[in-house]
Amino acid sequence: MTTKSKILFIGIDAADKDLILQWAKAGLLPTFQSLLEKGAWGITTNPVGLYVGAIWPSFATGISPARHGCYSFSQLAPGTYRTTSYSVFDLKGELFWDVLSRAGRRVAILDVPRTPPSVDLNGIQIVDWGTHDPDLPDTLYTWPRSLAGEVEARFGRDPIGYCNRVTRTADGLKKFRDDLVTRTEKKAELSSYFLEQGGWDLFMTVFAESHCVGHQCWNLNDPTHPKHNPAIVNAIGNPIKDVYIAIDAAIGRLLNQVDPETTVFVLASHGMGPHYDGTFMLDEILCRLEKVKPPTMRRQVAKVLNSSWEQTPVLQGFLKPLRKYVWQPLRNRFWKIDKPVREALQEPDAAGRKCFTLPNNDVYGGIRVNLVGREPNGKIRPGAEYEAFCQELTQDLMALVNVDTGKPLVQKVLRTAECYQGEYLDHLPDLMVEWNREAPISSVYSPKTGKIEKEFQGVRTGDHKAEGIMFAIGPSIQPGKIEQPISVMDFAPTIASLLEVPLPEVDGKAIALSSV
Repeated sequence: MTTKSKILFIGIDAADKDLILQWAKAGLLPTFQSLLEKGAWGITTNPVGLYVGAIWPSFATGISPARHGCYSFSQLAPGTYRTTSYSVFDLKGELFWDVLSRAGRRVAILDVPRTPPSVDLNGIQIVDWGTHDPDLPDTLYTWPRSLAGEVEARFGRDPIGYCNRVTRTADGLKKFRDDLVTRTEKKAELSSYFLEQGGWDLFMTVFAESHCVGHQCWNLNDPTHPKHNPAIVNAIGNPIKDVYIAIDAAIGRLLNQVDPETTVFVLASHGMGPHYDGTFMLDEILCRLEKVKPPTMRRQVAKVLNSSWEQTPVLQGFLKPLRKYVWQPLRNRFWKIDKPVREALQEPDAAGRKCFTLPNNDVYGGIRVNLVGREPNGKIRPGAEYEAFCQELTQDLMALVNVDTGKPLVQKVLRTAECYQGEYLDHLPDLMVEWNREAPISSVYSPKTGKIEKEFQGVRTGDHKAEGIMFAIGPSIQPGKIEQPISVMDFAPTIASLLEVPLPEVDGKAIALSSV
């Protein structure tokens, strides 16, 4: 008989809590139904305004994005106006499982998104075997390094990769759904294989298929979505429901492997809903408010060719040759420009503006003030001028309406400095724009901007919601709903406390599980 494991943590990346509760109560998700009846459960919160890219780094470190520095796939290069691809190797802050490992605890860490590989781990780690939008897609990183060969030989590699590539026909979406179900089952098999080895102080595995299917198939789940396709639904059903059912069964399989004395956590990290936001319009809105022209075609091309999108595997095969064989020869041969102008062309047009957009995924718009003393060509002075500028910009954004509904376009504008403190605060947007996501956004108006009409060009029909849900069962855990909100940063100190390892200087706090 194998030695029992002390803690089993199962993550479900971007599985929507409302769908979980709905389908569990309908009997479609029996494992979740059992967790609701027998375990403690509660709603989880995530880093406000930055949560899409910061959830898992904040989970893994127990600290906020202002301290670990990660919030988006692409971030501002300090001291410039350029954005660069953010690598998991850039993550600041210590992973809590590294602390546990050094304290002699044996850990298994499988596919925790947006976290780097560890070295000299007391246990095993697998990075990006089957995650959504993998950060390290070309090489399977493991600890020990020799484990990669065994994993690939026994379980193969991810059959899906970047999910935006899905063919959006009935046959294409059926294959996508089937591949996600297969990957879920394979992840359960992989997790079961290593869990069965036993003796883990912490065994952690994350399923990502809910994330992929939510982005690509929300329109098939939501009859009110403008891209809802009844013909495809009639042909293949609801892919989101099918994937959630597969994940439910996978979780049930793992739960059946552990001893009743094992403490179990199940976390659905954040939610999913329709992809309604105004981030794709934000730059033009800011240009209208400042009364400057939107970027010219030349600057738009320059911005793309000097951004992190070139590093995205889906695009790099196209953009790198475009830069090398088209962009640079044309610039050097025909434009005959001197160095200052050439350098200006290599920068986005933000240098001459009072504020500019920063990548922040899509759910919240990110705005950076062109601040004197911080930006290379600052326009707004710190102090009273900055405060007045932010206040006026907030009022102007709040005045915008969605023309199609007549309702406000913006729910609120958050000051990042009022939400976060930390050494990397200056790397973040200054303002975070929370959109009214009740309806699609394609036409907006305010007296200052006039009417702006623009269609969202992305392929994803679903995007994230802020809240998640967690479940916990174990010998000292009282069943029932946990009423106080649980931060994603609370899991690191909670798990460390259960394993009697100090975890100092984190922003989270241990969850009170014995007094539900």
